[in-house]
Amino acid sequence: MITKRRCPHTGIVNFFSHTDPLLAVGSVSRETNPSHYIWRSYLDDRRCGVAADIAAAEAHLRDAIGRRPDPKPDMI
Repeated sequence: MITKRRCPHTGIVNFFSHTDPLLAVGSVSRETNPSHYIWRSYLDDRRCGVAADIAAAEAHLRDAIGRRPDPKPDMI
């Protein structure tokens, strides 16, 4: 499950996983050009992109987070 919170000071929307609700796994922010939104995944693959609206940017980010490969279990 992914939750999101918008920073009231910067307007950046941060996304958090239920496993660590204090560490953002991605974000969406508005570019200086108001018709562009940048999405960034902070996971291992560090995918990012640009979308025309915030809903599309959030959808791309959720897709990137959802496609993250499962971590391999440690070999003992």
